[in-house]
Amino acid sequence: MDDIAAASGHYPTARAFPRLTLAQALDRAQAMLMQPMGRGGGDYPVEALGPLAEAARDLATGAQVAPAMAGQSLLAAAALLVQSTANVRSLDGSSRPLSLYCLTIAHSGDGKDSADRPALRMIHDHQRQAGAKWEVDRAAFEEAKANRKKGEHPPDPPGPAPYRLASDLTIEGLRRSFAEGVAAQGIYSTEAGVVLAGHAMSAENRTKTAANLCGMWDRGHISVLRAGGGRTERYGVRLSAHMLIQPAALGDVLSDETLAGIGFWPRFLLAWPAPLEPRKYQPWQPDNSEAIRRYWGDCERLLARPMPLDCDGLPVIELDDHAAQHMAAFFEAMESEGRKGGLRDVRPFALRATELACRIAGVLAAFNGTGTIDMGLAKCGAELAAHSLENWQAALAGSADPVPGWALALYRWLATRRDPVAIRDLTKLAPASVRPRNRRDAAIDLLKVYGLVAIDEGHVGALGVELGVDHAPE
Repeated sequence: MDDIAAASGHYPTARAFPRLTLAQALDRAQAMLMQPMGRGGGDYPVEALGPLAEAARDLATGAQVAPAMAGQSLLAAAALLVQSTANVRSLDGSSRPLSLYCLTIAHSGDGKDSADRPALRMIHDHQRQAGAKWEVDRAAFEEAKANRKKGEHPPDPPGPAPYRLASDLTIEGLRRSFAEGVAAQGIYSTEAGVVLAGHAMSAENRTKTAANLCGMWDRGHISVLRAGGGRTERYGVRLSAHMLIQPAALGDVLSDETLAGIGFWPRFLLAWPAPLEPRKYQPWQPDNSEAIRRYWGDCERLLARPMPLDCDGLPVIELDDHAAQHMAAFFEAMESEGRKGGLRDVRPFALRATELACRIAGVLAAFNGTGTIDMGLAKCGAELAAHSLENWQAALAGSADPVPGWALALYRWLATRRDPVAIRDLTKLAPASVRPRNRRDAAIDLLKVYGLVAIDEGHVGALGVELGVDHAPE
């Protein structure tokens, strides 16, 4: 193989590195291989949040967080609440869930918790109280069932588990949660590195997890048949998500072409605000904001509504004529720009932007208690979807060269092996993204340039890794 990367003059010369623990070695390799992705988009359009705008302004000002952080947190919380109250008519005429997937990227100390806690306060309080009652009811049911005498009617079960929020997931756990719990749930985490770097999004499970989450977003239908595990069939479920994460914890998931190819990231609304300027001490409590108290009141109103067993039959929020015309113009602009214009580099995102705009507008309408999307809400949805698209375009601007991502995936895999691996075997054993011969060769070439691998007699092994307690070979 030729060192094509080195020949280009684009990458540095190899040098020897001290051996580190596995976690430290992987962090070093990522810092070397992956250029930091830039934030993008202009100022966050707070006014486009409609009924959430005033609370978002107060939260951003009071908690001293970026408006985008406050806006995403409130919008994602609203989606979690209204997805069990209505669906929305998309521009193509189909009924779609009001579920939203949101991703917010911000540095440590920039207020992820400060924004998320007030946004989710009523939901957490409700879940804590409802969960405590359900646990008591379940214990009473188990006791009554155990003490039931022959001929007595069986006791009534306590109903589905009331939990709506979780901070991490596996697909198997999510299926079980919907099989045993309520129809509308959410994955909300201010430390989303746990999710994106955890078991569910490992190299082996990433595609499965992403495909299942795409299906949940599209259809809200769970259908699983497992040998020895029976069948799980659940219709009309809804899942929303908000993952807040530091740039350093992203790894290679944003630039993973498989995730983009199956439409996983194009379903996410992205906010990537600029790092905060130095803040001044400012005592503030969200309880002192009239707008946030009104927001909490609306949350309580929605939480008091009965949870349906099946969300597919809920009322459908419709676009009025003017809103439909606005969405049609937005759709045509996204089609033109995504296929032939300035958005070709984020084409999958542009082509899905209209549905996102309809969902956002539907969330705002449902949260406001209205059954129709008017021109004002249509503009809100389109503006927020367009802002997300600008962020995606800036975030992915450095991903045109896929070789660093392939190299990082291969290094991560090699670093968990105690012994070098035959290069010819990589086309069968390595992560799927680097199994094609041309990708394998390009990845190895780049790793050689950086001094991260050694090659000897047709075998390749990772350099700079200490076989310590965190090194877990398969």
